[in-house]
Amino acid sequence: KPLTTFFVAPLWGIISDYTENPSLILQLTFIMSMGLQLLLPLKDNVNYLVTMVFLTALFNAPVKSLIDSMVMDKLDENSRGQYGKLRLYGQLGFGIGSSIVGTLIGRSTAPTAQSPLASPSPAAEKIIMGAMEVGIEASAAAAASEEITKTAIETLSELVSSSIEKLSRVTGYKLAFVAYGFLSIPAFICMKTFRRLDANESVQIQKKKKKVAKKATVVPKGSSGARIRQGIAMLLHSSDAMVFFFLVFLVGTTSGIIENFAYVRIREVGGTGKEMGICRLTSSMAGAPMFWFSGPLTEKLGADRVLVLSLVSYILRFLIYALLRNPYQALPAEALRGVTFAAFWSTGTVFAHKISPPGMSATMLLFMNAMYGGLGQSVGAILGGKLQSRVGTKMTFLCAAFVDFIFVCFITAYLSVRKESSFRNPKQITLPNEKSE
Repeated sequence: KPLTTFFVAPLWGIISDYTENPSLILQLTFIMSMGLQLLLPLKDNVNYLVTMVFLTALFNAPVKSLIDSMVMDKLDENSRGQYGKLRLYGQLGFGIGSSIVGTLIGRSTAPTAQSPLASPSPAAEKIIMGAMEVGIEASAAAAASEEITKTAIETLSELVSSSIEKLSRVTGYKLAFVAYGFLSIPAFICMKTFRRLDANESVQIQKKKKKVAKKATVVPKGSSGARIRQGIAMLLHSSDAMVFFFLVFLVGTTSGIIENFAYVRIREVGGTGKEMGICRLTSSMAGAPMFWFSGPLTEKLGADRVLVLSLVSYILRFLIYALLRNPYQALPAEALRGVTFAAFWSTGTVFAHKISPPGMSATMLLFMNAMYGGLGQSVGAILGGKLQSRVGTKMTFLCAAFVDFIFVCFITAYLSVRKESSFRNPKQITLPNEKSE
């Protein structure tokens, strides 16, 4: 999945910027990824699972970054540094949802053997009877044909009964997919708001274009495709952008190791789904304040120092996990996880958006996501898996902490002698034709 994100995310960003319709791309990819994820637990065949994971990653890759890009586009220049204050609500929702689902998974047991014709549970039967009564009352008032109404009610009651019975038998990790499906409905409704905002903005833009057309008949320079190609060329020649994406890659690689094997380590010391849910909740609760204060922190330290401090935090987390003796000793590491991710993601999102060439904000944020959640986490997962299979989880974390320490020393030395950096006061990378004007 991370490797697919690396190749696909930038392409979605380019498509979004080229079509100048990010809300449509967001809704399309969200609906497709939601449907594919709900189909994932239907079969246990390995080939089926691999195919579904690939297809899900194909459409899910741009969702988060597109939302970030569209939110940043809606904020004015002075408010973009406060992006973290908006993002913290997503972090709180993630933590609460993970905690609840983790607890449910921990309490759930394998389904008991019973006959397919067995009567439904009391709770399910109560819901079914209520649904039937409502259906009967509604049909009595509105039905034009008694026979058709009776058939429709019987069909509806059978559908409701079978659906509730299937849901009541869902256990284990399949509960997470059911919860995801239900929670995706209000999320999609909220996404429709962006469509309305974009429609209002497009009307205003068309009015401005008409006013300009009356005064002059100047043809705009270059198409969307040409501007995107020029923007990519400018990124490749921007030293600040290259340093930034390299640091994002390092953080992603480190994250790939720790996120794939932290809970393996917790299980090694006796952790269950309950403890993992508490860990996720702790992480989200700790990250909320940092999201709130990430703007002033970035302005004071600069994006480069925040990213370096993120690597330092990962070193501490590696050491904590390596020295675990019981699951609850992982809570400080999980708190650090929340603080680190909040500072890193807010800082990275704001910086990438500010330096993005005109009309390429979505591409920049999706490229950042590709370097972090795609290439970085893929490399981290592969390296971590190789080490973990040879020396165990504990030694893997100790080795990763040592390598991160070496990188922190080199990067700190490089940044201390580097001059004319825009990390403290990021500026938009201008296109060649704009520089000459």
